[in-house]
Amino acid sequence: MSGFRGRILRVNLSSKEISTKKLDLEIGKKFLGGSGLAAYYYWSKIKDLDSLSDPLAIENDLYFMTGVLTGLPSYSTPRSTFCARSPLTGFWGESNIGGKIGPYLKFAKYDGLIIEGKADQPVFLEINDDEITIRDATNLWGLGTYETLEKLKSTLNNKRSEIACIGPAGENLVKYANIMTAGGRAAGRTGMGATMGSKNLKAIAIFGSNRDFDLPDEYDHISKAAYEIIRADYSTEVFSQFGTAGYVDIALELYGDMPVKNWSKGTLENGTNISGTTMFETILTGKSTCYRCPISCGREIEIKEGRFKLKRDGPEFETLASFGSNLCITDLEAITYANYLANDFGMDTISAGATIGVLFDLIEKGFIPKSDLPTNISCSFGDIDSLLELLKLIALREEIGNTLAEGSKVLAEKYDHLELAPQVAGLEAPTHDPRAFSGLAVMYITSPRGACHMNGDAYMVQQGMNFPDIGVVDLPNSRFDNNIAEPLAKLQSYRQLYNAVGLCQFFNPPATLIAKQLSIALDKQVSLDDLLLFGDRLFALKRLINLKLGWTPAVEFLPKVMLQSLEGPTEGNVPDFAKQLKDWYRCRDYDQKTGRPSDEKLKELDLNEI
Repeated sequence: MSGFRGRILRVNLSSKEISTKKLDLEIGKKFLGGSGLAAYYYWSKIKDLDSLSDPLAIENDLYFMTGVLTGLPSYSTPRSTFCARSPLTGFWGESNIGGKIGPYLKFAKYDGLIIEGKADQPVFLEINDDEITIRDATNLWGLGTYETLEKLKSTLNNKRSEIACIGPAGENLVKYANIMTAGGRAAGRTGMGATMGSKNLKAIAIFGSNRDFDLPDEYDHISKAAYEIIRADYSTEVFSQFGTAGYVDIALELYGDMPVKNWSKGTLENGTNISGTTMFETILTGKSTCYRCPISCGREIEIKEGRFKLKRDGPEFETLASFGSNLCITDLEAITYANYLANDFGMDTISAGATIGVLFDLIEKGFIPKSDLPTNISCSFGDIDSLLELLKLIALREEIGNTLAEGSKVLAEKYDHLELAPQVAGLEAPTHDPRAFSGLAVMYITSPRGACHMNGDAYMVQQGMNFPDIGVVDLPNSRFDNNIAEPLAKLQSYRQLYNAVGLCQFFNPPATLIAKQLSIALDKQVSLDDLLLFGDRLFALKRLINLKLGWTPAVEFLPKVMLQSLEGPTEGNVPDFAKQLKDWYRCRDYDQKTGRPSDEKLKELDLNEI
């Protein structure tokens, strides 16, 4: 079969047992790999259990899965996914990552890796084609991710290996710790780094030598046709020249699509100081890219002098917003350095910035006693020193950092002001504002992993990026209109497909070409309707998982901090999420009282046995 290798690697860190299991190709075809296949394996494990273990318990397996297109010789197919029960939310956790780590697993002729148990001391896993070893990592424990990557390279059997590792945040079980790989690429959300840390697993190093896939010439023709379309797209030029940071000026000044002062203000003075244009003109030195990517949105920077002297990977839009506008910091060099620290500690910049923003808000409103606060920093909006010090306290779980390491929801609940935490189901919202694009409300509320723009990038389609082949078209003219659930439900399913098969969401050729690629990779005819059917199936399966994990419709709301009417580009708009949600349930054919897909829907999706 063209896209799958047909093998899953299992490693038990407790028993040190290593085994290779045959992938059931019918299951592969049904769930597409990536987060879809991980969800299938996880559901198979928990479906008959009466009680479920804590996310950081030894029983919580970690799934690293490639998609059916990951690593294939086509454009923008670098993505793979780490999945587990989320330490941060307690619900389904998944975190998508680019770079080369996923393709290298596929080149080692594995479709996925399942890590079970817990090592009795720090270890790293080395995969060198069929040579699999669990090796001592005691000397790496406590190191930041950059030093870990550098030191580990010198000890590997194959120096060409790609490495995914955790930093001190993952070791100390910070609930939003991430997994880092080369070039500043991260599996950033839902705390998968803490899952690795709970297993005493410092790193995974992978090299695969087999890049041969049984593909007809037609596959290359389809891939090139998709590339030609993308190359001519304006967004490709913007992402390539300015990175995701190129959106900052538009987001702040035209749409109001960045949080300011913990989501409480509509404008930011001197906001252009942190834009992609400013980065391009000052500290940018180059671009980085993922496997077979024609866009190259990654940033390489150099700050040549001063207290923030640095030569590393640069911040993306989400970090410029979470550490910048959200905290009222407009010093680009300072934010860049904070991004470096967070990456080195190994923590999600979205959750970290949001949680620190809640802390500053609680302090400013007088809700936290001084006795709970560090004495050496002010902990106030606009103070870069507070940000840098708090990142360290969080990573090491020291002083108030121990509470901040639990996330914004726990912090806000501790001081009886949950309404100030910008989160859904425990996951901090990404830095796109539902007051700027109404459809983000229902996307955040219904996402399988909590507030997430990668499970439905409404802000893009409400700016005009349509997918007519799959019915994401004829959206309301106004970005504030709430009659939007039906096309966004289709977009949501399409992005489920993207996240499973290994495609980057910046690569958006016509869906007809995606269907043709999948027809070859799956060795079965895939129609446009099938694309949404696949996505609907994956979405429903993750909803079933969350119901098993204790999710209820009671978590389906936006917090008050995200529903304040603001002056500025959002024009005082507040999304009517209740209406959107009602329409969404009707479109999905789910029961709004229970959150469950109907029996008819499960039968339609071939999930009735599940």
